Amino acid sequence: MQRRTISLICAMALALFLTAAQPVSAEGPAFDIAQREARLQPDGGIMLADVLIARPIGMAACAVGLVGTVLALPFAAFSGNIYAVAERLVVEPFVYTFQRPVGHFPGELPSR
Repeated sequence: MQRRTISLICAMALALFLTAAQPVSAEGPAFDIAQREARLQPDGGIMLADVLIARPIGMAACAVGLVGTVLALPFAAFSGNIYAVAERLVVEPFVYTFQRPVGHFPGELPSR
């Protein structure tokens, strides 16, 4: 009787291993779109580093850029490039800090 029980257990284990080892593949347009979207989303650690490190640095850059623009304004007025100075020192840090999606950085390479 024990030999029969052992044979039955071995047969069931073999059947389980053979059916569980089959490759699973999900294909189709919906799967491709979901994978592409998952690759475009940044990692949680990158998002956290962005919120805790890059955004505060961006806010400081906004403040420094505003002070720098006020200091450079007389010189920029004489040379005629007020808008270029304001764009570079005020607008770019503001866009980087407040309008950029969390976790996405300018010039980042797309993930494979």
